[in-house]
Amino acid sequence: MYKAAVIDLDGTLLNDQRKVGLKDLLTLQELENKNIFRIIATGRSLFSINEVIPDDFPIDYLIFAAGAGIMNFKTKEILKTFFIPSEKVKKIARKLDLLKVDFQVRNKIPRSHKYYYKRYLKENPDFDRLNSLYKNDIHLLKNYDELSDAARFIIISPDEKIVNIIENEFPDFSIIRASSPIDNKSVWMEIYPPDVNKGSSLKFLCNVLNINLSETIGLGNDYNDIDFLNITNRSYVVENSPKILKETYLNTVSNNENPLTEVLKVN
Repeated sequence: MYKAAVIDLDGTLLNDQRKVGLKDLLTLQELENKNIFRIIATGRSLFSINEVIPDDFPIDYLIFAAGAGIMNFKTKEILKTFFIPSEKVKKIARKLDLLKVDFQVRNKIPRSHKYYYKRYLKENPDFDRLNSLYKNDIHLLKNYDELSDAARFIIISPDEKIVNIIENEFPDFSIIRASSPIDNKSVWMEIYPPDVNKGSSLKFLCNVLNINLSETIGLGNDYNDIDFLNITNRSYVVENSPKILKETYLNTVSNNENPLTEVLKVN
């Protein structure tokens, strides 16, 4: 029997209406009765998480901002956070400016929904929708001295070429790719402190809980789930995942068909 279930949120536990299926909700409640830890691992900030799940959602721990933060969801205590120091933040911002990419510099946790931004591309609807969504919490970056410690950088582009560009330019940082949670088309590249990702934060949490990774099961759907899917004992992706992930991990039904329930039926 597993001691922890590790589950991604968008495109996995959340269906296309950004709701949790009734069967999966009941399954999460049953896991508590079986003393199995329920861990959500998401790229969302704390602010964004509150838009899709309530305070009393039936989980135990939350790995958020793709690993930059870890929270005891029941007590709301933040157990661990990671950030990029201000001097390095300024160097990264200068380099991204030279590359003329559209980017955001996210504040330290817990205010990582607030950010400075630069905008270059003629068209970037995903970036613009995000700016509209957080219009009261963002500022156009005019002076590097405005920048302080940051949780992460987010670069949004409609061009796949951005993947290699960012990976090559910032080899000393953790670079995580994700599909857009807004339009499911744009490429999101995120820059984190070295070795920060969902997998490393899961290792930290399992150590705190005295759980062996061989006692975990994982469920995801996107590139930013790879780091934890690579270390959970049995790792599944939903039907709506990119083809390369479905060729790498065990497969289950789509995010619209209560995938957590289906995975646990056979495990």
